[in-house]
Amino acid sequence: MKAFLFTNRMKGRIRNMLRASRLIALAVLSLMALTNSGNGEAAKFNYKLDEKKLLSGEIQVFEEEYKVEGKGIKKRVVGVMILKAPLDKVWQVLEDWDAMGKFVPGLEYNKTIYVFEPPGSKDKIGNSLIEGQLKVLYLSINYTLNVKFDNVNYRQEWNFVTDEQVEIYNKKNIHVKKATRGLKSIEGFEYVEPYGDGSSTIYYYAPIVETSIPLPEFLEQALSRSTLRGYMEGIRQMVNSYGNEKSQ
Repeated sequence: MKAFLFTNRMKGRIRNMLRASRLIALAVLSLMALTNSGNGEAAKFNYKLDEKKLLSGEIQVFEEEYKVEGKGIKKRVVGVMILKAPLDKVWQVLEDWDAMGKFVPGLEYNKTIYVFEPPGSKDKIGNSLIEGQLKVLYLSINYTLNVKFDNVNYRQEWNFVTDEQVEIYNKKNIHVKKATRGLKSIEGFEYVEPYGDGSSTIYYYAPIVETSIPLPEFLEQALSRSTLRGYMEGIRQMVNSYGNEKSQ
């Protein structure tokens, strides 16, 4: 009888551990929608866009493989949509990371915690550390990103701040929190281009997140597609909100 009870308790603990692992994985994958790829490439996409879908405001999602030196082949999901606003206005929205928590589903907050170079300074390459928190069910996922703002090419890139880098920053009195366990790497990039007469803008968004929790590839792709759309719709709402504020 004791052996039976012990076995049941062990099974219950294992089920709880698996449930927690799945929740962490879901939260980490949701973060894919919040992280715009800093792998050193200045990639631009040459997809055959459906202009009818583009003009209707529909988000078009593509998958692609790309090679990283020393790391083999990686995959990413790329979202493309049109925003009914000129380029400079959209870029101003994309620079305002601190406001994204009001618009992006599941994002508790983003906040700039340190500025190395303000956007537009020197060679017009800004560089900031941005801390964020994502809420999924009862889990809070914390992270910090090193974000670069290229005001010449209207492009942003960022990388995950690792635990080792956190220690280095803290020794320099730059106070950075360690990320939630389960995050292995975050990379991403986004950029914008004018469309037509310049009254609209095409927005490209390419997030990449790696976790220490293995998941089936089909699940990663399904979740990344879903969360990517949520993030991009948040950006659209930000652009529309900025327009309403200025018109009032």
